[in-house]
Amino acid sequence: MGRAALAFGLMGVLLSGLAAAQGAGERYVVDPGQSDVHWLVYKAGALARLGHNHTIAVGDLAGSVVVNSADLAKSQFDLNFAVADLVVDDPALRSTLGAEFASVPTAEDVAGTRTNMLSDRVLDGDRHPQIRITGSGPAAAGGVQELAVQVALLGRTVELKVPTEITLEGDSLRAQGEFELNHADLGMQPFSVMMGALQVGEKLTFSYDVTAQRAAP
Repeated sequence: MGRAALAFGLMGVLLSGLAAAQGAGERYVVDPGQSDVHWLVYKAGALARLGHNHTIAVGDLAGSVVVNSADLAKSQFDLNFAVADLVVDDPALRSTLGAEFASVPTAEDVAGTRTNMLSDRVLDGDRHPQIRITGSGPAAAGGVQELAVQVALLGRTVELKVPTEITLEGDSLRAQGEFELNHADLGMQPFSVMMGALQVGEKLTFSYDVTAQRAAP
């Protein structure tokens, strides 16, 4: 039930804002080991009590940011991840999310959610194995701001505006934040079975803490 998969690559996009504080033409590379990008998918429908809320995490975020200090708005970012590497219902992540995620999905539940997520009804992983996020900006360095991003998935491009808090420490760039979208914002319909009695809710909650390191000369 992870039709939101695409969106969580958005988080890497936020690194562009961090890079904006640096010199012209400097390149930063996403550090997947120091980054966490995940989103929450909520159950809905008359039989929601039979299901679980789910977590989906990006397992292989990659990409880079090239900064144009002379004109920050022309800084560029290009990020991607494979839908096949999305992690469904990681127990460690679920344990941090409180009562709404206190239930314990079985191995069969997790496998079923993953199958639904990658099916041609949702992310169509066979025909569209990658999700790509590109964009430019920000307009200013530092602080909380909103970035315009383009998410390429399922053979189309979705335009979104994503908030981020930007920080810079030495050679590291960091972007953090949370936001909500509806499936409709991504041009998708929630997964549903049993004529809608058990389905994914419209709301998706995203959280990200993404780090990029200055590339060697």
